[in-house]
Amino acid sequence: MTQVEGRGRPLHRAERRDRVVSSLTFAALLVAASILPPLRPLPFDACILHRLTGLPCLTCGLTRSICLLLQGRWLDAVAMHPAAPIAVVLIASACLWLGAEAALGSSLRPRLRGRLLRTLLLAGFALSAAVWVTRLDALVHLPLVHQPLVHQRW
Repeated sequence: MTQVEGRGRPLHRAERRDRVVSSLTFAALLVAASILPPLRPLPFDACILHRLTGLPCLTCGLTRSICLLLQGRWLDAVAMHPAAPIAVVLIASACLWLGAEAALGSSLRPRLRGRLLRTLLLAGFALSAAVWVTRLDALVHLPLVHQPLVHQRW
């Protein structure tokens, strides 16, 4: 089999199977996110940092935001976590790209795939870090909810 313009090396049977499984997994994640309740998609708090410290992590709210985005509530999604559109594009692109590679039996533009993946991951990380710093700053500068106890004289 000769290599065609834009295609990489032919895939072995196990590699094709792995790409099909990965593509279907990404598709299932997108379908699940589109039907799960957006404000509580998981029955537990998946964030260990939040459970231990009460502080948000870089991706706190991202799962809920992806659910909101896929259910058409775009403004709510971006307000909850602005990196949700990047995450959805990344997941959908991976699903389509891996599915196409499995169907064609060869890797497609592996260098381009690597550059796109790095760019999307870097953009998502930078946006998540900016959101995280903003949220931590807001937590530090919140006014006291409870008034300090007044010491009474006996």
